[in-house]
Amino acid sequence: MPPSSHPLAPIVSAAGLAGAVLTLLGDTSPYTGLLTLVFLLTAPALTVWPLLPRLSPPARVVASGAVTIVVNVAVAQAMLSLGLWSIRGGVAVVLAICLLAAPLGVVVSRRPGRAASHEASEEDWMYEG
Repeated sequence: MPPSSHPLAPIVSAAGLAGAVLTLLGDTSPYTGLLTLVFLLTAPALTVWPLLPRLSPPARVVASGAVTIVVNVAVAQAMLSLGLWSIRGGVAVVLAICLLAAPLGVVVSRRPGRAASHEASEEDWMYEG
């Protein structure tokens, strides 16, 4: 099920974005940490979800979860290796990666005929004798 059709997806997205904004502004309220965690766990997954239209929903969940882990770990590793680690910086880099990848979902979803040609080639392969 795509995140846009699930009723909690916009709420979780808004909560994560609020956490990112609070962190970038340097707020120290008790909810900032939890909302930032929501952002770091959901933003990469929700960004990648539209890029995987040909996968089944369970496969999309696994792939989106893997991308979330890879993005967060890669950002943390790069920042630690360069001696630039900070919470604000990490959230900013993850946000930038998600904002750069988000337009790709629009491009992939608007390409005409791509999914139909792939389904036909899969059927031909299955019935080749």
